[in-house]
Amino acid sequence: MGRFGDLWASGKIIKREQAEQAARRVEDAVSAMEDLSPASALSGASAQILAALQSRRGQETGRWLKGMALGENTAPAPSSKVEPKSVADKRAIDMSNLPAFQATTAFIDALFKEFTELSYEFNKTAVGTELMLSCENARLREKKSDDVWYKPVVKSYLGRLTTRDFSLFVKGLDGKILITILPASLVLAYTMEEIDEKDYPPLMELTRTSVDGLQVFTLGGEVTPWEAIGALAKELLGDLVRVSSGVMSEAELFSGGAPKLGETAAVGFEGKTVGDTSSEAVARQHAPNLDGMDVFDACDVVDGLIERELKKLYQQASSMNAGKEGASELRMQISAMEKFRTKLLDAFEEYTHTVHSGAAVGAQQDAAGSGANLLV
Repeated sequence: MGRFGDLWASGKIIKREQAEQAARRVEDAVSAMEDLSPASALSGASAQILAALQSRRGQETGRWLKGMALGENTAPAPSSKVEPKSVADKRAIDMSNLPAFQATTAFIDALFKEFTELSYEFNKTAVGTELMLSCENARLREKKSDDVWYKPVVKSYLGRLTTRDFSLFVKGLDGKILITILPASLVLAYTMEEIDEKDYPPLMELTRTSVDGLQVFTLGGEVTPWEAIGALAKELLGDLVRVSSGVMSEAELFSGGAPKLGETAAVGFEGKTVGDTSSEAVARQHAPNLDGMDVFDACDVVDGLIERELKKLYQQASSMNAGKEGASELRMQISAMEKFRTKLLDAFEEYTHTVHSGAAVGAQQDAAGSGANLLV
């Protein structure tokens, strides 16, 4: 089943569970999704790597990032852009003066700026494999809480970095940033907040804390300086690739340089080409059989075409230097294609949520009507 088929199925499962016992909804959803899409399940190798990373992404990562910002580490990432101490101090003071949620969004925006650059370079080496990355910048989400009588609006700031089978979510709250890796089939469940952090503990959690009179973000009790965001982005992108491939080398952890498939990320991974790019397959994609095709099947066809075009563009980009004529135009084409794909996915998620919410309400009304008839 394709990506949109997985989303559709997960929507059905989640909404059905809401009408049943809430305590079992996530366990049942995950089990069902593994049956529907085995490729999206958390494999034994991926689960072991994720567990290992979770144990390393606390205080140890915090100390490494702090040392990176202070210039104590010997292999700084090229994207970390370490600033002079005076500039860094001024930035720290400016960030400290921001309200908690505004500081959270600023930190996440800076993180996704790094993700965008890193994923572009990484995709040049991953083109044609299931590890190609899609970066979706964070956006504001608001949800009305029904737990309190005056129904306050809870704000979150959510973005994601996605491979074919896994997604890394960055979720900003009021003075807190949660970073989680989940099977891609649970994208809808997470974005619609059907999955609680208790069900899937985050890979790491940054908290805004007062240190020496300044409001700063800390990881594992260690201050995470603004100038270390580039290094943090590099490590997180590498984490997603390691989990997605099921391969991790200890030498990869806290390594310098931008992630590169087979060299500094997922060493030992043998990527297989995704999709048939033969002329016959392309012809089939251009002339699909619409008889009996569902909405999610049609979206999967479009998604496949977008992925094919992205592969072509990244193959061209891999042979170009940044300053070469046409390189900037090619980068703009890739960005536009990625945005198109994101908008398609967002629209489908909203459609799925609306349809299944309506179905759940209709089922409840039918049940209530049947009960009323029995009383009569």
